[in-house]
Order: sequence, then C-alpha cells, then structure tokens
Amino acid sequence: MQSIARIALPARLRRPPSRCSKAEERRPILSSQTEHICEPRPDQALISRDRVDTIGAMLLERVRATIDRHRMVEPGETVLVAVSGGVDSVVLLDLLQQLASDYGVSLHVAHLDHGVRAASSADARFVEQLAGTRGLPIHASRLDPEALGAHRGHGAEGSSREARYAFLRSVAAEIGASRIALGHTADDQTETILYRLARGTGPTGLRGIPPVRDSYVRPLIEITRGEILAYAQERELAWRVDASNADPSFARNLIRHRILPELEAINPRVGEAIRRGSLLAAEAEEVSRFVVAMLWNAIRPEEGEGRLKLPRDALISYPHAVQKLLLRGGAQRVRGNLAGIEHDHIEAAVRLIAGPASHGELSLPGLHVRVQSGEVLLTRARGPTPEPWEYPVEVGETVIPDPPITLKLAIQDTPIDPEPLDCWAELADADRVVFPLELRSRREGDRFAPLGFGKSMKLKDFLINEGVPYFDRDRVPLLCDQEKVVWVVGVRLSDEVRITDATRSVLSMRATMRARQPV
Repeated sequence: MQSIARIALPARLRRPPSRCSKAEERRPILSSQTEHICEPRPDQALISRDRVDTIGAMLLERVRATIDRHRMVEPGETVLVAVSGGVDSVVLLDLLQQLASDYGVSLHVAHLDHGVRAASSADARFVEQLAGTRGLPIHASRLDPEALGAHRGHGAEGSSREARYAFLRSVAAEIGASRIALGHTADDQTETILYRLARGTGPTGLRGIPPVRDSYVRPLIEITRGEILAYAQERELAWRVDASNADPSFARNLIRHRILPELEAINPRVGEAIRRGSLLAAEAEEVSRFVVAMLWNAIRPEEGEGRLKLPRDALISYPHAVQKLLLRGGAQRVRGNLAGIEHDHIEAAVRLIAGPASHGELSLPGLHVRVQSGEVLLTRARGPTPEPWEYPVEVGETVIPDPPITLKLAIQDTPIDPEPLDCWAELADADRVVFPLELRSRREGDRFAPLGFGKSMKLKDFLINEGVPYFDRDRVPLLCDQEKVVWVVGVRLSDEVRITDATRSVLSMRATMRARQPV
C-alpha cells in the first residue's frame, strides 16, 4: 500500500527535545496521518544505539566529504535535486539544503510523475508540498505514455529511467542548472554491481555507479540505506513508500530482498565487501587505461573518423590479455562507447587477429573487424561489398565517378624516350593494344602477363604476389583492351604491350585517384 511513512522509534531512542538546536526547532517538519508503521530492522542499526542522536551531524560531514572529494559542486552553481518522495531523495534534499549556504549554491527540486501507479499523483503532491514548505522552486511534470514509449528499447525499468533522465536534463537546461543531484546510495551501488555480475560484466561494469558522471552527482553514494533511515528518524522526516519496491519481478528488488539477505548470512558485511571489490576493479581499470595509453603510442595506429587501423604483428606480439585491452580501447575510440561489446566479442576478435588466416572479418555490435595481411581495421559498420563495375575509356580524358578515377590517354606516332614514371603512369606500344578500351574491376578467370615475367598467370595469383590486400583486390582498376589486361592500374603494365625497338606509336597513360574513400 502506497503511504506516507515516518518510522516510530522506541522512547529510549528518541532524541531528547532539549538537544534540538534553535535552527532545528524552527525547521518545518512534514507529517501526515501514518497509514502504517515501519519498524526498524536490527540490521539497519549500523551505529550504536547510545549514539543514534549524532547521526545527523555524522551524515552531514560524510556527505560534505563526498562532495569535496569528488568536487561535485562549485560556488554559484544551480543544483537541480531529483526528488521522487522516497526516503533517499527526501534525505538528500534535507542534507543539501543544510549545506547549500556553505557551498554557495542554489537548489531547485524536480519531480517526474510517471503515471504508471495509482498513487503517483499523491507522490507528486507530496513533493510539491515538501518543496513549498522548504521554500524551494519545484519543476514537476507528468509523463505521457508516448514519451515513455520512446524509450521502450531499454526495458520496463530502463525506459522509466531514461525518460526520467531526459526530463531532468531538459529542466536543468531550462533553469541553467549545471548539476543534477541524484539519491543513489551505497546499497544501490551494491545492488548494481551484483546485477551486472549476474548479467556478465568486466572491470568497467564492476566499478558500479560513478559518484560523478557528466552533470549528474550522487552525494549519498557512500551512505547506506540503514544510515539514511536512522537520519530520517532523528530528523523526524516524512516520505512516501513505493509498494512496487517490494515487487520481486523487478531484478533489483529480487537482489535487494532475496539475494542480499542470503549473502548476508555468509558475511553480515557483504555490502562493504562488494563495494570494496568495486574499488579494486576501479583501480584495475585505471591501470588498464594507463597500459593502453602507453602501448597506443608504441603501435602507432592510423585513426580516422569512425575507423582505426592497427599493425597486426605489433598487436599479436603482446600477451593475450594486453591484446584484449588494446582491442577494447580501439573499439571505444571507433564507437565512442562499449555498449553491447561483451567479453566473448573481444575474444572472437583476438582469435581472428592472432589466427593463421591472412585475411578475415567479423561483425560485432556496432563494430566491424577486418584483418588483411599485416593490418587490422576497425570500423563502425561493415563497408559495402564492391559491385562489379566497368566504364568505356577513350583517348583523351575520362572521369569515372565510382571509383573516383580520372584517366588521361594520349597517342604519339613517333617514338619517344621513356620518362621517369610513377606507378600511376605507364607507356605502352599502341600498335599492340586492341582498341576500344575499358576500365573495370576484376572478373573470375582473369589472366595477366606482368611486365618482365614473360608469360601470363592468374590475375588473382599476381595480386597475391604483389601483396595487394584481400579486401582491396576487387577495387584495383584494370585497363583492358578487347583481348587482355593492358595495365593493372597503379601496380604493373602488361608484358604484352611493352615498348620495344620496333615500337612506332606510343600510348601514354596516367591515372589520378580523386579523394579515395576509406574501405
């Protein structure tokens, strides 16, 4: 049952009225008719009972230390506090309001009514009353089903979260808030780590919820739920209880109410142990980033927009674990994130790269890995497979759109002395060329007589011998006459059209590649 709750403490644990400060006596306390009483559990008493009246001061200083350590706010900033009405967000607001003047920040309250529960309207009214009593501006909205549907790809819980974050970002932009404070606690951290372990994650996922990410800050991330409840008791705060938090059909509730209690039977301080492991994972991740940064310069990758080329031999010279680190780093650079990239994906890429095959390719979520000869190419998506192409070519200038080549041909009737030529220019005996000409891609069964070889061979074998990468072979232009391949453009002239002492007419050929697109 959805209700407003205020936990009733036994008389011996209540704070004596004489200990209230003048400021506390003047502080407005929200209260309501209690629909049910939540008795404190023994495992929530994380501090000794004879010191329960000091929890307010202790938490205030610990939250201050968290804010300072992670530089969560700067003087003069506007902080938007996300308040659902639950105990975590109510305590967050109470603590931040006490600290606001110390940091010189102004607070605004934000609340999104998802409209999926019968009591959500009452939650919204409660938060509005809370903000009004504290003299804070509030920004509230009700989510329509269409807006929630825009985030359906994240699942039921994920879609609500994404919609809520989108709302918070829009409000922050509207009021000029540079920080958005969220009420995630140490227990949320524990549950997140367990959830990711169950789903399968690496060191990055084991780091859990970051204290600061972009504009989001989490001042309660080092405070346990038991401590928050004790604080709320001492401050006599009221909050809303969401009955869906007990629904085990939600993964996090299952972890909170069933899995963690079982683990606590093994180790009563299992939450601390899990969070300590998270800190170690964070340190390991920091070491990994350092290693990748050191090696990245050593292997000298070629980087472009949405693509990355790595030297294969250099990559496989490192230990297996380091190869995976470098590939993960490469995927991060190409995609911008590692969402959807799992351990098995990186393992498959390493097997491809370190395997015996001279070429191969692999499609991963949002990433394509291609190996050819001594190169490893990472791209955001698989490039299109080249379609066969051919264009007629005449003496003069021919501009070919795709592939982007300009071909200039000229015939001179008198012998000329060969000039120094680069690989994109050649001279041939025009009388040994059977016109008309065409420029085309390779075809099954093509043969070629390379200059100086003396006989024809399979074009495929020639390209292999020349070291033309597997995935580039269909992109090599061939200048052909009616009988043969005259020129493998940029690679070799045919021996069948070479200039001899008997040559009387010379065909000069020059090709220019215009802004070759990356493959």
